[in-house]
Amino acid sequence: MMKELIAEPDVEGMDEGGKRAPERLQRIGRIMPDSGVTGHTLTIVMTIMCYLACLALGALILIHTAIFNWTSDITRQVTVVVHPTEGTDIEVEIQKAVDVLLETQGITSINTLSLDDAAALLEPWLGSGDLISELPIPRLIEVGIDREAQPDLDALGLRLSAEVTGASLDTHRRWQQQLVRMAGTLRLIGYSVLFLISFTTVAIIVYATRAAMYSNRDIVEVLHLVGAEDRFIASQIQRHFLKLGLKGGLIGAVAGAITFTVLNLWIESESSGGLDGALDAMATGSYGFSFVSYLLLLLIPLVATLISLVTARLAVIHILNEIL
Repeated sequence: MMKELIAEPDVEGMDEGGKRAPERLQRIGRIMPDSGVTGHTLTIVMTIMCYLACLALGALILIHTAIFNWTSDITRQVTVVVHPTEGTDIEVEIQKAVDVLLETQGITSINTLSLDDAAALLEPWLGSGDLISELPIPRLIEVGIDREAQPDLDALGLRLSAEVTGASLDTHRRWQQQLVRMAGTLRLIGYSVLFLISFTTVAIIVYATRAAMYSNRDIVEVLHLVGAEDRFIASQIQRHFLKLGLKGGLIGAVAGAITFTVLNLWIESESSGGLDGALDAMATGSYGFSFVSYLLLLLIPLVATLISLVTARLAVIHILNEIL
């Protein structure tokens, strides 16, 4: 390669200051070889880093989607709990609660769960048998609310407590707060992982650029002597890393998209309903990966290309100032 670089340039037409590279110099072969630390090996490393970045970004998308869907369901429904008390007829108290709900603006649906339905909710923990029938099981009333014209839930809760013996209103706010808090923690972890991957990628490119520049120091010096400017040498190297970042990013993005597609298909076949289904969705993303989500994965190759391009150029300029 050294012989090719020395024989190829034609110094005719160079300006007196030696600052303008001759036209034939523009046809010099690539400074950065395809093999070695800056070739196939670095491409594999970049692909792995981009794949990990896709997994982190995809996890953030799934967390956001699952939390949005579940919290939307929570805000559309509240529950009235009527506890059985001694000396009162619980059926009468349930009817009182229903009458209060019917008089409240913003209520869209009222569904009173039967005693068998309430017992079925406790069966996973207490099992089936006579034990459940002997317990003072509270009765539940599922209440749908209009999110566009929500009722005053605090006032409704106070009225139910005052007019219905043993009644209380569960707005699910505690569950919503815990879910949002956990989602915030998971998002912070996801963003931290993305930052660490980006930082590690920058460090890898800086190391690879420095290693390639010093291993080809003689070639760089010859190019400089025959009239190549620093920006020409930098452009040759940054073009190499631009292709490398784009290639690794695209492969990583495709691998990430395939991973989430397979995961989504598997989750859909194993998904369950109710609260367990919501928890599974929050943990595994069973709410699905939309078309927009796949488009967001394309940010990974774009960011990887930009990081590779900017990092390589800054590193090359700094190293050229050291060795020339």
